[in-house]
Amino acid sequence: MDNRANYVPATGVAAFSAGLELTGSLLQDVGTFFKLHGDLETWDHTLKVTSQAVRIARLYGADAQKAEQAALLHDISNIIPVSLMPQVSEQCGIEVLEEEQRYPRILHQKLSRAMAETIFEIRDTDILQAIECHTTLKPRASLFDKVVFIADKVAWDLPGEQTYLQEIRRLVDDMQLNAAVLTYLNQVWERREQMKLVHSWLIRAREELMEEERAGLEEGSPVKQHLLRMFEHMAWANREIANALELQEAKLPERALQLFAHILAAEASWLARLQLQEATAIPLWSDGKGKVEHYIELAEDNIQGFRRFLAAIHDEKLKERIQYHNSQGKSFDRSIGDILTHVALHGSYHRGQIASSLRMAEIAPPATDYIYYVRGD
Repeated sequence: MDNRANYVPATGVAAFSAGLELTGSLLQDVGTFFKLHGDLETWDHTLKVTSQAVRIARLYGADAQKAEQAALLHDISNIIPVSLMPQVSEQCGIEVLEEEQRYPRILHQKLSRAMAETIFEIRDTDILQAIECHTTLKPRASLFDKVVFIADKVAWDLPGEQTYLQEIRRLVDDMQLNAAVLTYLNQVWERREQMKLVHSWLIRAREELMEEERAGLEEGSPVKQHLLRMFEHMAWANREIANALELQEAKLPERALQLFAHILAAEASWLARLQLQEATAIPLWSDGKGKVEHYIELAEDNIQGFRRFLAAIHDEKLKERIQYHNSQGKSFDRSIGDILTHVALHGSYHRGQIASSLRMAEIAPPATDYIYYVRGD
């Protein structure tokens, strides 16, 4: 349940924003904030977590841009003295649990959410909720919550050989996010006698994951996870192309926009077929004279549609075949898995054509190869 209403703008956290002027670049603003407060150690940790959060989000098909924002802000409240955290929490209307009164340091995750919303003007619920539970996790945690949570742990640079951290990193890279999260939660639980606090949220999150493990539930098979990653690359590559086209819209070659419009029209057409809907009214080939802004909106509609479709299907569904008609009216019969693979790959060829068209107009094209996406270049 979202308890965003608990986090109202208040002097409690607003008092720590003195001297900060937002520039529109969250990376720059957070860096400035930590430097104003002389906390370069947390800033260094934040950059490491951000790098991991973006990488892991891409691995699991989560929103990498949101993951970057959540990671940048997850420890923003570290600048508040621990002795003041209960008082500042009360001023912000944050519910302080009895265990948090005993160990107020844990309040930093709730306070970071409040500061993200009040000082840095973050309104996205997914981002705020992930920040709020990045240390302990929480019951009914989303995939996005887990991505930010585990990025915080993977980024740790602790002295000595930390076997459990090595295992967590291996599981993350092996596409076993739930297992990685549970490995950390189990590590905390096994050391509960030595810990200052084992938060009730962590206990309940652990119990849920153990129950899911016993029931044999997973966050997705390797095949489905691979498809999700391909579609997130597709969305990223489309955004890179859209940004380049928008920057040069005044002198854009019509062929470049025509090709981009075709990529997006094809995506929309295939999505309608997969959803067994009527064919879209969007022409597969246009004259290349539309506004880039329109195609940016279409690209976002497409990826949101594919995310919903992929989230709702299981492995057996990928083998099912559907009938459809191509643009010439010819009937075909193909598996859902094959169609999804085609859609994710289709744009790569045309993005190459767009790059050639831009070069001919003496415009530097963006690099959209898959390896650039994975590396975060």
